[in-house]
Amino acid sequence: MLKRIGTYTLLTALGLLLGYLVFSKNDTQGKTTENLVAEKSGVWTCSMHPQVDGKENGKCPLCAMDLVFVKNEMADMSMNQFKMSESALALSNIQTVRVGSPEHHEATIHLSGLIATNRETDAIQTTLFDGRIDKLYPDYVGKKIVKGQEIGFIYSPELYLAQDKLITSASYRGTHEKLFNAARNTLGLWKMTDAQIDAVLESGKPMMNFPLYADVTGTVTEVLASEGKYYSQGDPLFKISDLRTVWAVLDSYESQLELLEVGQELEIRPKGLPNRAIKTKIDFIEPVMDKEKRTVSVRAVLDNRSGKLRPGTFIEATVSAKLPEDVIRIPKSAVLWTGKRSVVYKQPMDGKPVFEMVEVELGHMANGEYEVLDGLKNGDIVVAEGTFTVDAAAQLNGKKSMMSLEHVEGKNLEKTMDHPGHQNKDMPMTIGLEGDFAPFMDGYIDLKDALVATDANQAKDKAKALLVLFTNDNSILKNSHGEGFTHIKTHLQNIGRAKDITEQRYEFKYLSESLIALLPAISNSTNTLYVQHCDCADNFKGGSWVSYQENILNPYFGDAMLTCGRVEQVLAK
Repeated sequence: MLKRIGTYTLLTALGLLLGYLVFSKNDTQGKTTENLVAEKSGVWTCSMHPQVDGKENGKCPLCAMDLVFVKNEMADMSMNQFKMSESALALSNIQTVRVGSPEHHEATIHLSGLIATNRETDAIQTTLFDGRIDKLYPDYVGKKIVKGQEIGFIYSPELYLAQDKLITSASYRGTHEKLFNAARNTLGLWKMTDAQIDAVLESGKPMMNFPLYADVTGTVTEVLASEGKYYSQGDPLFKISDLRTVWAVLDSYESQLELLEVGQELEIRPKGLPNRAIKTKIDFIEPVMDKEKRTVSVRAVLDNRSGKLRPGTFIEATVSAKLPEDVIRIPKSAVLWTGKRSVVYKQPMDGKPVFEMVEVELGHMANGEYEVLDGLKNGDIVVAEGTFTVDAAAQLNGKKSMMSLEHVEGKNLEKTMDHPGHQNKDMPMTIGLEGDFAPFMDGYIDLKDALVATDANQAKDKAKALLVLFTNDNSILKNSHGEGFTHIKTHLQNIGRAKDITEQRYEFKYLSESLIALLPAISNSTNTLYVQHCDCADNFKGGSWVSYQENILNPYFGDAMLTCGRVEQVLAK
């Protein structure tokens, strides 16, 4: 009996020991797995005290309540994605849109260009022989000329000798008829009329000043000669054109060409006649593209019998076109440009404030929307308003942003981040949070105003004054670093060294781009800031700038196109 009890006791002890070992191992393994999940996917925290950050299940050290597991949303984010807080979204007024095919398959295309002379009626009045212009009646632009009209007098030693030869040959005309006829025909080749030749023979004296006659009818568009100077046969005296018809020459971008064709209706509005709409049709589309402007000229012939359409006048035109079906389109406000690259911010997690920059390939623009050729798909959500603010947040989070695509000698090179998910040492610092940024903005506005006034010397001085702020001990920019500020200083230096206003305006465009990218981080601006844009700047590549006033004063053209542009964004103080 005692032996049997001992056996049972031993078996029970062995069972307990085996159970302890098995369940202890499983419990340890469970905790390890749980810890790994917590580390990668979330944390254990207290409902009453969310500041508690635990790595495993247990009790709250403050109130002894059971901890609850909260999933970490950062675990589902990729390397280039970042999250913004709900409060930041609300303050920034960020708006998103789901992209897809357009509801309407008709669009209005906007073109711009110039009134030009009708080249089919253009002509150049030339001299028929060597000589000195003693009198030229059409000596100013706008003079109207009729074919056959006397336009001046020319003294030609060669013509004088030819007349004298004719007078001499007339004395032996009866015996040398052929010599006389040859001398007479020579004067005919110089367009002396029979009446003029007969007058010379009758008087027996050569004409000293020979009259010039117009070859064509039209209006003088350019005077090339002046009185008292000698000109050779064939030299131009003035240009002339029949201005009863003129050309509307419009620039079309590559992306717009597929929507344009000969015969489409155009509505043209000259800048000088804003209330007059001229309806016509596309007459010709040039087969060759301008290599510098990357545009193709689209032409229409306009009736100008009223004389109100003057060559050189800026014009804007609209044309209705059918859009291709099954295309993806996004609002123009969603796109950020970095030189030749175009990027948007996508919201990859529907309903969550997570964003990611993606590069897109764009097609034509119509109705304020771009066609997306690559980079997005139907159903994607992109930032439509507040794009600059999201870009600033990307910079501060050390993620890919517009400012991490560097502009170097016309090429765009993507900067490599130091470590995925970590702050790049070269990223722009937060500005305006601990100091007064107003002096720099005031200086920038002064520089902009100098370009509006087309004053290259003043623009140079303003740029140099701004550079001083980067070394002034009282300026918050003294210790500034990062890509954004490097670009700003570089473009200011280039403006100060530029040879002319054209170079200054080119550098000002990229200076403005760098500044605009930093604006969302400026929290203490004393003025409302207006981000404005002109599509015609930089050979129709477009250019933006910042202003304190809502009204447009264009720094890229000055008086030539003072009010050309629009307000793209308002940053309230």
